[in-house]
Amino acid sequence: MAPVLLYKGVFFTHMQALTNSFSTTSVFCTGVNSGLLKLLNMNESQIEHSKISSTLNLQLREMTAEYLLKHPTLTLNALAQRSGVPATTMRRLMQEEQRSELAPHSVLALVSYLLKEKKISKILKMVQGPVAELLNKCFDQFIFDEKSSDHEMHTDLNTIFQDKFSYLIYKMAANKCGTSIEEVKDAFGLMGLKKLSDLIEKKWIVADEVRLHARQKNFSVDLSLAHELSHALIDLYKPCDVKHGQNLFYSLSEGMNEEGIKKIKEIEKEAVKKIFDLMNTENLQGTIPYFALVVSDTMGPTPTNELLTGVLQ
Repeated sequence: MAPVLLYKGVFFTHMQALTNSFSTTSVFCTGVNSGLLKLLNMNESQIEHSKISSTLNLQLREMTAEYLLKHPTLTLNALAQRSGVPATTMRRLMQEEQRSELAPHSVLALVSYLLKEKKISKILKMVQGPVAELLNKCFDQFIFDEKSSDHEMHTDLNTIFQDKFSYLIYKMAANKCGTSIEEVKDAFGLMGLKKLSDLIEKKWIVADEVRLHARQKNFSVDLSLAHELSHALIDLYKPCDVKHGQNLFYSLSEGMNEEGIKKIKEIEKEAVKKIFDLMNTENLQGTIPYFALVVSDTMGPTPTNELLTGVLQ
């Protein structure tokens, strides 16, 4: 197994799309998007040149307008659904007066769909300007050795994973050894068996002769969803089992400067890579469903100084 972001779906892909009815025509005829009408009349070379020096939102609007120009039957709502970006977010983006920038995970989801590329390392070779700068700042720490990566991003899985039991059961089935009905029952009881049945019915989990396996072993989820699901993982920590020597828990905090935060993140990233390599070492793999969660952040609001972007998160 090879990485894209973090281990077995802990981090990143698309958010569940909202399903507002909103067409491309209505966007460009609201009266606030006269600039976009000009964009639609630009040829590809003009759009490409304009993207280099634009602001983040303008560059994204230009990329979206260019894509819609090439796919005239595609509505904005359909684009939102397919990219995994909420339709309300897409609508705000396409309005010229929109001042606040899109959240990094929404930028990544949209650009990934527009460029038909799922690997961040490859996306960064395909874009320039503010989009490339933001992706570099916010997601460079999730790029491992992607040459042999086969992680996949599925918006359907992100919808299914709104339910934490389905997420945890799928993670167990995504282990190389898979899982079993008995293991799911022991971990999550009758509720777990019901969720397992749903996953099997939808063919997200399939069975071989003796074990149950996830249809997509290597998967990723959106950062916001991963944050919500991390609580489910933390709940699995069993302090009473410390005596068995299989778990670990540390909680550390201190006032830090930017340089200190950067060094802590470098240590954590190196640790994650080493853990990932161990989890993919065949002679170390077994039947114990094990997880590791590495989290660090500021306490309270994050400083707004743009120079800190990519350092503190």
